[in-house]
Amino acid sequence: MGDETVLHVVGGDAGKLEIHHVLPKDEAELFARIVEAYMSRQLGALRHSPKTVMRDMAAVKDFVMHSLKAPWRWTEEDFDKWCEHLVRDRNIVGSSERTYQGAVRRFLDYLTKNVRFRNEIQRFYKITPVQICNEDNCIPHACERELSRERPAITHGEIDHILEVFDKEIISAGKFGSKDFYPLMRDKAMFFTTYTGGLRASECLGLDITSFSPNPKIPDLGDYGFMSVWGKGSKGSGKRHRYVPVTNLDFPSLMDWYLTKVRPRFLLNADPNEVALFLSERGKRMALSTFEARFKHAMELSGLEGRGFSPHCLRHSSVSHESLRMSLEANRRKHGHVYAATTQGYTHIPDEIVSEEMRAIIEKQISQIKGEGE
Repeated sequence: MGDETVLHVVGGDAGKLEIHHVLPKDEAELFARIVEAYMSRQLGALRHSPKTVMRDMAAVKDFVMHSLKAPWRWTEEDFDKWCEHLVRDRNIVGSSERTYQGAVRRFLDYLTKNVRFRNEIQRFYKITPVQICNEDNCIPHACERELSRERPAITHGEIDHILEVFDKEIISAGKFGSKDFYPLMRDKAMFFTTYTGGLRASECLGLDITSFSPNPKIPDLGDYGFMSVWGKGSKGSGKRHRYVPVTNLDFPSLMDWYLTKVRPRFLLNADPNEVALFLSERGKRMALSTFEARFKHAMELSGLEGRGFSPHCLRHSSVSHESLRMSLEANRRKHGHVYAATTQGYTHIPDEIVSEEMRAIIEKQISQIKGEGE
């Protein structure tokens, strides 16, 4: 493992925080500088309390000690194992686990956005640090109303608008020879797939070219009747597999277009045996951080920035829109929820639709009363 190092990090008035860490000496020293800079920002520019900063650093230290890795070597699998350890071996309550997860996520936000440290890590270790904590592997908000406010659904009209903007931007990029030409095409297919399947971001990014199969009962969908995805399981159970039925007749033609006209362009720098459906410009399976950045780009192009939309809103939108044409049970099964209450929590029905439904019910009763009186 290299030299055993004990880091003593001092954060101004926050006092001394000891982080016992077994790492190669060079990695331990770099980690110490990152922690010192991070604490300085938290205590100074952001004016966080010493108690909060020390609590967060204790969580980061805990994850480091469990994984025996420097933060730039952490993976989602390391994070899942650590969280499982917190629950199974240490029996911590959900609110405490959520605090631990938030601390690690904030630390990685700092590390992945700090140009100096990111470049230094890339130069010495040929690694680009990534954010491994996301809405798919962290404890969600316990209050569904809070969740609904933070994860609004995108309306049908806004979905159509986003797709129209993609088409316009693709035409413009092709006309002027922009390097964003093929990435925009990929993004259109990727976000439409996320919305159509009601997928979590990790589920979409986990799709392979072999993840589709026909639905014998709906031959019009061709080879794209079902999506085979690995989704979020119950606490500590690991990822859970399910088949997601495709319910949009536009999906097969879009996917055929993507696989024949777009994806091959991303294979130029890829391994010949690469099977990932959605690739980065380097020919690798797209990372979550890139997915989130491209979604933000799409919102900016569509003029929808500042509305609080995140990639997970596409899943909320799918649940909401499907609720208008299928039963709660069918909707629950499609989106892989264990409980119907979760599906209901994801459902956002516009006020005008509710009002129209109530008006129709009342008018039907009035017509029946009039009919009986004649």
